[in-house]
This record gives sequence, C-alpha cells and structure tokens, in this order.
Amino acid sequence: MKHNNTRGRASAQASFTLVGSLLLLTPPAVAADALTTDSSEDLDTVQVTANRIPQLQNDVLASTDVITRDEIDRLQANSLVDLLQSRNGIEVARSGPMGSQTSLFMRGTESDHTLILVNGQRVANSADGLAHFEFLPLAAVERVEIVRGPRASVYGADAIGGVINLITRGGSEVGQHAEVTLRAGSDGTFRQNAQFSSVEDDTRLSANLHHDESDGFSARDTGSEDDGYEATGAELRLGQDFGQQATLSLGVANTETDYDYDDCYDSSFSASEDCHGEGSQMVLDASLLTHLNPNWDMTVSVARTRDEYENTEAGSDAGRVASTRNEVGLRHDFYTDLGTLSLGVDHREESLDADGPYFTAEGYSVDSRYATGVYGSWHLQQQRHHVTTSLRYDDDNRYGHQMTGGSSYAYDLTAAQQLGASYSSAFKAPNLIDLYSPYGSGNPDLDAETSTTTELFWRLQQHHWHLGLNAFQTDIDNLISYEGVDFSPINIDRSRIRGVELSSGWQGEALSVNLAMTWQDPEDRDTGEQLKRRAQRFARLDADYALDDWSFGATLRGSASRSDTDADTYTDTRTAGYGVVDLRTSWQVMPNVKLSAKLDNIFDREYQLVNGYNTQGRYVEGGVTFFF
Repeated sequence: MKHNNTRGRASAQASFTLVGSLLLLTPPAVAADALTTDSSEDLDTVQVTANRIPQLQNDVLASTDVITRDEIDRLQANSLVDLLQSRNGIEVARSGPMGSQTSLFMRGTESDHTLILVNGQRVANSADGLAHFEFLPLAAVERVEIVRGPRASVYGADAIGGVINLITRGGSEVGQHAEVTLRAGSDGTFRQNAQFSSVEDDTRLSANLHHDESDGFSARDTGSEDDGYEATGAELRLGQDFGQQATLSLGVANTETDYDYDDCYDSSFSASEDCHGEGSQMVLDASLLTHLNPNWDMTVSVARTRDEYENTEAGSDAGRVASTRNEVGLRHDFYTDLGTLSLGVDHREESLDADGPYFTAEGYSVDSRYATGVYGSWHLQQQRHHVTTSLRYDDDNRYGHQMTGGSSYAYDLTAAQQLGASYSSAFKAPNLIDLYSPYGSGNPDLDAETSTTTELFWRLQQHHWHLGLNAFQTDIDNLISYEGVDFSPINIDRSRIRGVELSSGWQGEALSVNLAMTWQDPEDRDTGEQLKRRAQRFARLDADYALDDWSFGATLRGSASRSDTDADTYTDTRTAGYGVVDLRTSWQVMPNVKLSAKLDNIFDREYQLVNGYNTQGRYVEGGVTFFF
C-alpha cells in the first residue's frame, strides 16, 4: 500500500491549500477586532515550564502553548500524538498504531532534542534518551505546557527544540468529586477511566485509574495481521499546605503496556510479524515549597523514574532493558524591585540493567552516569520593557562539561502588542547507547551536540482574538550520526533550521477557532538535503461551537511531503503530503451525564507519517462520562 501516488498528492495539496486560504483570511479580521476590544482573560493563564517559576503566559518571552483539560476533553484526543500533531512547530511520526515507535520533531530538530517532562521531571529512557509515548496517558493529564525553542540554560541537556511538560490531574474544587468515562471505538477499541479528587481545608488528594486496549491495525503496509495495544495505569497525588508557610506535593504513577509491532527477525534473520513487547514505567516525585519570607521562596524536589522493556520476536527472547533515574534539586527564588532572581542546582544519576541475545560481552561496558547542573535566571519588567536572561553550567562524568545561556528582550508597542527577540544556546548529551552500545558500536569519545537559536517575535492579544508571529533560525553542530566504521556513532553532521510560525485564534461565548501554521526549512548543511521526516509546511485548524447543551467541532490538519527512507530498500524517497479532517460532538444530557462521539479521518484518507507504515483510517468512537 504505497501512497506516493498522484491522487494522494492531489488530495493533500487541496487540503493544505484550504488551510492556507483560511490563514490568509484570518489575520486582517484578527487585527481589526483586537484593536477595539479590552484586555484578554487569557492573559491570566499561568505557565510554569518556561523558566521553572509561575508566570503569566503573556510575560513569558518564548513561544508557548497551554492545553487545558477542557481542551483535551473537547478534542476527544486518544493520545498525546493526536493532541500535539501539527501544532505550531510540532510534527509527530508514529510507525503504526498506538504503542508503535514514535518520534517528535519540534521546530525541525531531532526526535531526542525535545525534553519531555511529567510534573517537571524527566521521563526519557536512559538508554536511548527518548520519551516513550505509550507511557504518557492523556487520561491522567490536567494540562500540557509547550515551550518552543532552547531551554537548556534552565533544564540542562536535551532541550534544543523545546520542552513539553505534562502536568497530571489533581484536586482543585472543594469537596469530593469523581468522574467515570467509558468509551468504545473501531478496531476493537475500549477505554475506561476513573478520576477521584478530595479537597478539604489544606489537603488535596486525587487518584486516577485508566485502561486502554485496541486490536489496532497492521503497522507495516505489507503486513497481514493487526498489531494490538493494551495499557493500564494509575496515578495518586497528595498536596498539603502548612498554613501560609509551605506546600508539600507527593505523587506516584505507574503504567503497564503490551504492544505488537512489525519488522522483527527470527533466529535465522528472516523477517517476522510475530513481534511483541511489554513495558512498565513508574514515576515518583516530591517537592516542598517554603516561603522563607514574603520575597524569598525555596523549593526542594526529588524524583525517581524507572522504566523497563522486554521484547519477544518470533517466539524468542529479544532482550530486556531497565533504566532508573534519580534526581534532586534545590532552587531559591527572590522577588525584588529589580525583578525576579532564581538560583538553583540539580543532580541526576542514571543506571541501566540490560541483557539480550545480540549483546556483545555482558552488555553495556558502562551502565551508569551522573550529571550536576548549576543555573541562574533573572526576569525584569519595567514599564514597557521585559528582559529575561539565564546561564547554566553542567558537568557530566561521561562526556564533560557544558555552558549554556540565553537572553530575551521584549517591548510593549501598545497594551495589546509586543515585539521581541531572543538568543539562546543549548546542547544534547550523548545517550548511553551512543557512548557504550551493547551491540559493539558505541563511541565513548563523542562530544555533545550543540546549538544556537536566534528568534524574533511579535504578538497581539485582546479580549477575543490573539495573533502571533515567530521567526527563528537554529544551527546545530556536532550532530551524532551513525556513519563511522561499522556504523558506529561519530560527530559529523550540521543542520540549520529556519522557520516561521503563525498562530491565530478567536474565543467567543459560543465559537472558538484556533489556527497554527508553520513554514520551515530543515536542512542538512553537509548534503544540502531536507532533514528526513520533516515537512516544509504543515498546519492545524480547530473549530468548536457550543449550543446550549450541545457542542460541535472539527479539526483540519495537513502537511506537505517529507524526505524519508524507503522501509524496504533503505534508499532515499519522499512520503506524500496529506490532509485529514476529524469531526466531534458532545451532549450534556443532564448535569451528571455527558455523551460524546467523534469521527476521525472522515474521508478515509490513505497517508503515511513514516514511509512503509500505516496510519489510522476512518475511525469512529463514542462514550459516556458520569460525574459524581
């Protein structure tokens, strides 16, 4: 089932042209209305990810999005992939159904150049440095905070393209509340979720249970059997205020997954579809915020993440990898007439326990590492002037030390308009597979990948309308590429990504419309070719309308063609662009009962995100939610 065909290209081009036409129509109306309306309620949205301190989103001198629980429910997204796909600067490529290998490209950077956090804690696997999306269930998420652009001077390694922070659900309303959601869909899909919260005086307790299962579809376009998926998880959080002096937060989350996939091999190295994996991830976190005086806060945090994967291919053991990460941090925030000053230190230790039939010797020659970072940031607002600057020093016992920094300046042209610029550096630490691969191809002499990003931005935000324009250039050096002897990793490649992001939206009493569109040029500077699996244009349009107890919505997402590698011949190829339309509706039958349904890919478009791998065809799902 190949999709580099004329019909596929034509349909994709038509859909993408529709997005572009809507884009051309929207901004003038936005600007005209914005100049005649009052300040926006959206200015009160608090964002904590960009600088690790609570800030009004409009005061953050970076390109950000905050996706709330209400939006997640309204969109009826099944996964983080569905929620993020084609938002500004974000492309997600999944090799088949849920549970399949997933890559996220933010602003054209590599899939391991985006730092994924859960409640501010890293969740990437210590072996390959990638966050595994099957362990990130949306049912447990209260909000998603997205920061585009480098944040290494705040978080350290891996935040070249940006940061995505998943903040899990907690109690907010006084009293006891519960909700239960039951959903069923195509391909033998069933989802169940139960959420409970209790808020009394200074104590907040919440719990979440979730289970997803699906028969799925064949991952490979040449496959003959469905690849199913099942995930079960639970989260528990406790918050306690000690008067006005301190706040304690504790959390534990665990997810177990089973998944099928294609493209594995039996003992004679013949291709097989009998590929199965099991995984688990546990995240423990705790933090204590202490108000030492009205102008001085101190935060102490600790976290532990453990994940494990075990694969079976053609009935034989294919290996097991378990990784553990322990983190501790200390930060002081000082609030003065000259702005907010933050000083912090964090320490991280990682270890692996792995074995497999294809490992050389006993596996990883080095199976642990540790890193310590010291950082500071300063945020100042004086009349129309906004300044943010940060500096960080990291020391890793396996590859050495790194210094990163960033500065941003913005000027308020009017009460509604802001113009600004920023310059930041970042780096990506080699992972343990790069350094000490158990397959005999590691290179312990690798340097960290480094980058610099320059950005200009303009934004306009008023009562109903918002409009933003960001132009950026990111240069990455010392990219780790598997081009050495026996395909061992070496530092060789250089990339330059130039891009423009446009966001626009309307939020009225009944109608909400949000448009995101990205133009980019992700170029391999050594070859002059487009970086693989990155489109030069992609967009997303979400529109929803509420009528009494009913709501109706639609999403149009489209992408231009991408450079790729043929899954069968391993030669260079291109994967066709696509345009997909999703519909949704919900009905609040009574105060404690809500029905919802959706129809994804209503025209049953055949398209691919990764060459040779299928995506979801037309899909229908419905469900009921009970509130107690």
